[in-house]
Amino acid sequence: MDTARDGVDPKLVLASQTQFGGSWSRGGRRLYSVPVGAWLAFALLPGGADVARALIPAEAVPHAGSAQARPQPPIIYELDLRQAESHLVRVTMTIPDAAPATEIQFPAWNALYQIRDFFQDVQDLRAACDGRPLELAVVDLDTRRGGPEPCAELEVRYAVYANGEPPFSSALNDEHEFLNPAMLLFYLPRERDRSVRIKVIPPPGWKLATLLAEAETAGEFKAADEFKAASYDELADSPIETGTFEEYSYVQSGATYRVIVHAPASDYSPERLLQSLQKITATETALMRDAPFSRYTFIFHFARAGGGGGMEHANGAAISVSGERLRRHPEAVESIAAHEFFHLWNVKRIRPQGLEPVDYVHGNDTSELWFSEGVTSTYGELALLRAGLISRQDFYANLAQEIRDLEQRPARKSQSAVQAGREAWLEKYADYARPERSISYYNKGELLGYLLDLGIRHATANRRSLDDVMRSLNENFARRGRFFTRADLEKTIADLVPQFAGLDAFFRDDVAGTAELDYHTYLGYAGLRLFEETVEGPALGFEAQRSFGGPLRVESVEPGSNAEKAGLARGDILPTMNGRALTGLPTDQLAGLRPGQVVKFRVRRAGKAVNIKFALGRKTETIYRVAEVPDTSVERRAVREGWLEGKTEQ
Repeated sequence: MDTARDGVDPKLVLASQTQFGGSWSRGGRRLYSVPVGAWLAFALLPGGADVARALIPAEAVPHAGSAQARPQPPIIYELDLRQAESHLVRVTMTIPDAAPATEIQFPAWNALYQIRDFFQDVQDLRAACDGRPLELAVVDLDTRRGGPEPCAELEVRYAVYANGEPPFSSALNDEHEFLNPAMLLFYLPRERDRSVRIKVIPPPGWKLATLLAEAETAGEFKAADEFKAASYDELADSPIETGTFEEYSYVQSGATYRVIVHAPASDYSPERLLQSLQKITATETALMRDAPFSRYTFIFHFARAGGGGGMEHANGAAISVSGERLRRHPEAVESIAAHEFFHLWNVKRIRPQGLEPVDYVHGNDTSELWFSEGVTSTYGELALLRAGLISRQDFYANLAQEIRDLEQRPARKSQSAVQAGREAWLEKYADYARPERSISYYNKGELLGYLLDLGIRHATANRRSLDDVMRSLNENFARRGRFFTRADLEKTIADLVPQFAGLDAFFRDDVAGTAELDYHTYLGYAGLRLFEETVEGPALGFEAQRSFGGPLRVESVEPGSNAEKAGLARGDILPTMNGRALTGLPTDQLAGLRPGQVVKFRVRRAGKAVNIKFALGRKTETIYRVAEVPDTSVERRAVREGWLEGKTEQ
């Protein structure tokens, strides 16, 4: 997912101005209004011009001989990383031409749809107005206000404790640094479109990589490690990596791809990584017929321990995979990379209106995540297949697994894909992940993407596809700086595929509703069949969940189970299973295990370590398999081949 906006952000524009006053809006949202009479009263008083200017955005103040606003000097940030062992990033924020009562605000969320209150990591906050100490007034938890006088230079100094894990948090330690700027930097809520400069001071001998452009001064290139952004939003969407990383690059269709890797050399193959990335980027840019960048940067972390995941950005992605998982499943990084790279279009440029403008404090309406995240997963898997990185059987197996994952969640009967997206903000609570409480908009959205593609191809005899929909959205929304609504999405498909008679029902029942998905019909369009089989599998006898940033904790233990008999109890913390660190849920580790096989857990309870082992129990479950139907019709075979290969009939 992403939180920082991309593309054309509507400038502050004069929405209405009468003899009584004016109001200014950003992206259709009213910010504040100023009575013209009051503005003139301040402006005509001696020394009142500065106060008058403070009442309205600088962009809206005309000056002689020009309808344009006087350009304001950029806000300057300096990040001192030289105390890496303390995990403290020392920040100096300099605001030239600061108006009276300037407000600064700290984001409460970024990188995940979770309010995480980043201000908790801020300490030693101080300010000075033109060199004189200034006490900042507390407006609310995230907001501070300057004094009543203007400042030629308002300086704010503070430190931020950064001891999390990439890519969803910031980290500064004696090995490297990874920073998400929104977790570190105040912004001016009334001047988010103001340009910024940022200077990074790393420890001696460390290299630096970022998605930002180099800063320029008087036509000369920057001093070392100084960069620029057109706005705070662009800065927030541009992570920074420093350390002794390895850097690789390749050029493809005129664009440069940088690959930054922080990892022990023994944990990955540079040759395989680069070859896989080249296939992924070539496949997806060909699909979209677009490469809206001159430079794209992958930042990889292959840590010895910890979890993993990916975070998309406008011109790059940050991806983490544990070294252990990478060694056992080298394809894991390819799957994440394919997903994150497709976000270059879907989310970052083909962007739902609900995410704009970004509200860094309260969050945004996320009702279209089934499309923005789930359909991105659809294309992540299709890209791997079309790039030759997985086989057809691998693709069918993944499809069957996604079906199984949804069918194992009773909440599919009560929570729609739309509602799952809107409730993404609850994912930080472990209880929300219970199968009876929620579904995943990634999971159901991916399945909806497959069914929608098959439905379009069937309705048009493979003359149209979901690929055409994505390209149309890119052309008519992304390239024009427009954000789409659900109505826009439905109309785009209806205009492209008027033959799709069931489209209204698809959006009503399958997307916004909780009808059971008709896999058999849609897969049948491609000459495929879904097989179901009841088998006996291993049972742990307990449920465990992990809240973001917290430990893996036992939530419930089944009465009479072997786990209960062995002494496992609700509230126990599980760091390891069978001698390996548990980076995911214990249920994810059951592949290849059989009922009756002994499992061992290291348990932390009341500050003490306890070893618990027991034999896995038994349970019946349904597994799924997708297979091609022999001797299917020519029409269905054409749909199948077009779907898998990314082709349509001309």
